[in-house]
Amino acid sequence: MFYKIILIDFAFAESNNSKLRPALTLTKPSKQFGDLIVAAITSNILRKPQPGDVRIEKDDQDFVKTGLKTSSIIRLNKLVTIHVSRVKNELGVLPQKYHMNIHKGIKAVLSLS
Repeated sequence: MFYKIILIDFAFAESNNSKLRPALTLTKPSKQFGDLIVAAITSNILRKPQPGDVRIEKDDQDFVKTGLKTSSIIRLNKLVTIHVSRVKNELGVLPQKYHMNIHKGIKAVLSLS
């Protein structure tokens, strides 16, 4: 389930509300608990770039594989552990050419060398 782009029921910390949002899977579900780690994805590409952001452009020839509707940013500084029951749909997959940027982004966000 690595690098799948999924639609999750995303709960907001500051309220009891939730919305369906795209996310990138970074782990397989744990066998014991059924949890997985995901990174938030936003279509707000005008926001100030943050460490670990990975931008995916709609003009990219592989964009259709993602299942996203528009250019987006994978926000590796917004990691969340969720139960697989919150996965509502699988949209697509992140093309291979972005994988190294994901690795670099995770290292930057977690201050790993």
